[in-house]
Amino acid sequence: MAFLEFWHHPVFGFLIFFLGASLGSFFCLCVLRIPKNISIIFPGSHCDCGKSIPFHLNIPIFSWILLKGKARCCGRKLEFQYIFLELLTAVLFVLLWQKSDPWEFLVHGTFLGLLIVASGIDFATMMIPDRCTIGGAILGILGSVFLAHFSTGNYIYFGAIASLRAMLLGSSILLWISVFAELVLNKEAIGFGDVKLMGCIGAFIGTRGAIFSIFGGTCLGMVAIFPLWWICNRRKNKMKFGTPLPFGPFLALGAVSYLLFFKKIIDESFAQVEILLS
Repeated sequence: MAFLEFWHHPVFGFLIFFLGASLGSFFCLCVLRIPKNISIIFPGSHCDCGKSIPFHLNIPIFSWILLKGKARCCGRKLEFQYIFLELLTAVLFVLLWQKSDPWEFLVHGTFLGLLIVASGIDFATMMIPDRCTIGGAILGILGSVFLAHFSTGNYIYFGAIASLRAMLLGSSILLWISVFAELVLNKEAIGFGDVKLMGCIGAFIGTRGAIFSIFGGTCLGMVAIFPLWWICNRRKNKMKFGTPLPFGPFLALGAVSYLLFFKKIIDESFAQVEILLS
């Protein structure tokens, strides 16, 4: 009980920020290595020139700033994605910490990590590995059982069954949207990796979160087309109609938006609709 009372002390906020930044550095490593089938453990952090990066030059966020975005060993420019993912993860973890108890933070922090890695890989390769989707769905079911134990004590229905139902519903809705869009456009519109990612999202945040993620992600994707078109054309990399875009990051953004900002209002809206229909 004392720990739970101390959980939202500002000191914990600084620790959570540093934890998020450190994990963000690890997530960036995962984004770079997983598509290449390279171990995410060995070898340790090293520069593109092959030299190992010492601990004091591998401190999340601060090292990038102190080195002014350049490698100490060879002077190569460090990709902005390093500090971006570190800052993004740190901020998301702090926002999650503010809204959750330790058990929710453990489960949903794992969920945020999976979304960050899956989105980064999807941006880079237009593919989402099964370890992030199928593996994530399994973790989502286990996490739901874990949280159900602390909230209701009913492992089966409020944990595994509810999570499995949301996983199947979320992926099924997106699959049918994909089939319909393919019939209209006469080509693949949504990759199967996105469908599996939707199952992972549903397993973690439930039916309402899954539905919001699909339609929220679609809206965000439509909005993002315009700045992406402008950026591509500014760089003389012409973006034509029908140019494929990664959809996974927008589904992930919809899921994060639901979890951190809109969960209460969306759940209340769904509850009112269910009352009207009953």
